[in-house]
Amino acid sequence: MKIGGKIKSVAAGVLAVSCVFAFAACGPGSSNAANTTANDEPVSTDLGDQKYELRLWDGAGLKTFDDQLITAFQKKYPNITIKATYDPDNTSQQNGPRIIASADAPDIARVTDINSAVRGHHLTNLDNYSDAYGWKLPDSQTEVYRVDAQGKIGSGSLYAIPDGVSMTGLFWNKNLAKKLGIDKAPATMGELEQDMKKAKDAGVLPMMMPAKEGGTSYIYQALLTNYEGRDAVQNWIIQKDGTTFNTKGAVKAAEQIKSWADSGYFPKDTLALDGSTALGRFCDGEGLFFPAGSWYTDSINKALGDGAGWIAFPGEKSGSSGSAAANAVTAFGIPATSKNKNAAAAFLNFLQSDEARQIAVDNGYPPIGDGAVPETDNQLLAQVLTSYEALVKSGNTTDYINNATAGMQASAIIPGFQSLIDGTKTPQQFVDSIQSQYEKEIS
Repeated sequence: MKIGGKIKSVAAGVLAVSCVFAFAACGPGSSNAANTTANDEPVSTDLGDQKYELRLWDGAGLKTFDDQLITAFQKKYPNITIKATYDPDNTSQQNGPRIIASADAPDIARVTDINSAVRGHHLTNLDNYSDAYGWKLPDSQTEVYRVDAQGKIGSGSLYAIPDGVSMTGLFWNKNLAKKLGIDKAPATMGELEQDMKKAKDAGVLPMMMPAKEGGTSYIYQALLTNYEGRDAVQNWIIQKDGTTFNTKGAVKAAEQIKSWADSGYFPKDTLALDGSTALGRFCDGEGLFFPAGSWYTDSINKALGDGAGWIAFPGEKSGSSGSAAANAVTAFGIPATSKNKNAAAAFLNFLQSDEARQIAVDNGYPPIGDGAVPETDNQLLAQVLTSYEALVKSGNTTDYINNATAGMQASAIIPGFQSLIDGTKTPQQFVDSIQSQYEKEIS
């Protein structure tokens, strides 16, 4: 990895809104929008000198990122103008299916519910564009944007392209670790638990844990992946037939979370602690570990500097690349009613260029693709990029369990973890509640 150049400041508070729990509603759901008539256009990568005016729609938290991508794209294609509109992050998820399904849909749009969009024939199949441009993105970055002829997510035709990646992992305070006699990040979950016990015995908070908004799901999902394997977790998220959350591994992971809570490894106010408050406290030096997302990299790096570290969630055995939940910052698709599909596809192709990948990194995101890692002098982001590069090679990433259904986050994840931690639900009852919500929605 090269470390150089200059990283631009990211407003972590704003991005947290769009990139953290807004993800929870990015999974399959339903739409009552009426079918629209698709505008067919022969596939071509040659746009000539014709003037195009495209419209793009996204969530407001990504405006800075999108504006930079659009500016760079327009320099490459001076005959194409893109006008962007943005919805507030707390409404973009619910508005997404309606916007994509409208007769006057934008040419490029954030895909918030690929299941209903494809089922309603509201998105353009990108396979021909993929062939024409020669797109070769890693499967881990496109799996959840593929839908087969039976309407199942995970394989088949491609309907969206990510612009960058947000991923979960484990931040750690190296300065606190040094005071505790810990000189390296934990290589296994067992070592993580040993380090937390050492912190607790020394009067240091072992793990910053914002349980108010479902943040516990990040470390829980890492445990679940260790116990059940990547494919089992991913298959459940994408609603593959015959999958279930009610497994021994899911219960074991819940037991581990409950054990850590009972041992005092989480803040005393963990049930009332939201993500932004937890971030502020960790930046102030409270907490040895903080399981969170890469979207916090800029804030933590500014606060702790070289004292901040990041690793993928460790596995059960030393030597693995670890695991992470990862998803697109925005997955862009082309609505079926777009009148300028070839020009819109040129923008999706640009997202995979070295220039766009650098813009992603400049905004604090791992880039799509598996080419040379772009430069950054944010040492913490450099650690994120290194860990993501290894995860792309190992393939040990999944989508977020929060994304399994549209209502999973609000109806099951948040109340479920709160009830698990406070003892209202047993680990088995917690697991049952997750699967119950899942079955309720997919049926």
